[in-house]
Amino acid sequence: RDAGVTEFLAKPISAKGLYQRILNVVANPRPFIKTKNYFGPDRRRNPNAAYIGVERRTGGKAEVMQQPSLLDKARSGN
Repeated sequence: RDAGVTEFLAKPISAKGLYQRILNVVANPRPFIKTKNYFGPDRRRNPNAAYIGVERRTGGKAEVMQQPSLLDKARSGN
């Protein structure tokens, strides 16, 4: 996760599993997060603003930027 991995597929993989994962990434992109220490895709699957554990964001208030679906972008021609 800290190296930038936002999705993974466990082995053994199948063509159907790979297709479903790619479709999910295209249709449901992760939002981007901007803090004073980090800018990039949200590495969390279940964001919880009330989280107080050791891995809580330390960059201050996070700005969340929702990303449009790549399918919607392709349909609009942008």
